[in-house]
Amino acid sequence: MNQDPNQSSKHLLVDSVSSGVEDEIDLLELIRILLKAWKFILGLTIIFIVLSIAYVLNTPDIYKAEILLASAQDEKSGASPTFGQFGGLVAMAGISIPSSSDVERVLATLKTREFLKKFISQKNLLPILFDDIWDEDLASWKLDNDENQPTIRDGIALLQSAIEIIKDDRSGLITMSFFWSNPEIAAELTNDLVKQINVQLREKAISDSKKRVGYLEQELAKTTLQDMKEVLYSLLETEKKKSMLANVNEDFALEVIDPAVVPKYRDKPDRKLIVGLGGVSGGLIGVFGVLFINFIIKLKTVTSKQSLNEC
Repeated sequence: MNQDPNQSSKHLLVDSVSSGVEDEIDLLELIRILLKAWKFILGLTIIFIVLSIAYVLNTPDIYKAEILLASAQDEKSGASPTFGQFGGLVAMAGISIPSSSDVERVLATLKTREFLKKFISQKNLLPILFDDIWDEDLASWKLDNDENQPTIRDGIALLQSAIEIIKDDRSGLITMSFFWSNPEIAAELTNDLVKQINVQLREKAISDSKKRVGYLEQELAKTTLQDMKEVLYSLLETEKKKSMLANVNEDFALEVIDPAVVPKYRDKPDRKLIVGLGGVSGGLIGVFGVLFINFIIKLKTVTSKQSLNEC
């Protein structure tokens, strides 16, 4: 039996109207439930705000000291054409031509355990890093048990978490940040870290260069080939030039473009943001809590009715 199209459209219209009315009733019911529980929602919001205020008041201010750096790459040797011409002879002699310094490796060294261990030991930083448990007048720890005293390993972990390094791939510039509760110490340690890495890598470069010079001089004394002697003389000249530059250049691996200064304003915590998020979180938890409780009550009511009908 065919159904009248007009009747179908009427049924659809009635269904859509009734659906809209039900949605409106559900929305009004939802608003009524929330308004009825406004005291609970407001109370929970206030509790979260108070907890957020307590948190930010007990969180120490953290300052960020920044230093702007550039890679101090070694200049290419003017004898490179000679190396290219006699590269085979150099390889036969077992001589490897040192490449320019790798900035990525230098930056990675800044956060290595070995480097930070030397840095802490040379600067005697443990009393500074753990000043809250250090008695400056007595020059001793405020701890009865020696086993609980901070170790160099603890200091390394603390420094690693405080250092942040960002390299701009476009400009090649490097920004190293150091986060600390004392702004003066933050600036001082930032500058000292760069100085220490330059000193350590410069000393290593000088030591390695001396070894290579000794080896090249030995090879010169043994070889009788004139072409090989020219290559070895060029290599020897390059090594002596590198050693000289390393001795006079303080910014050996990282060049300081803008040194760290004492920060005036704290970097974190953002107290206003934390308190605001705490209030919003409390309000949302309160709303969802009320709706969830109302849902559980309705579910229990429906279940009870079904049980009674079955009986």
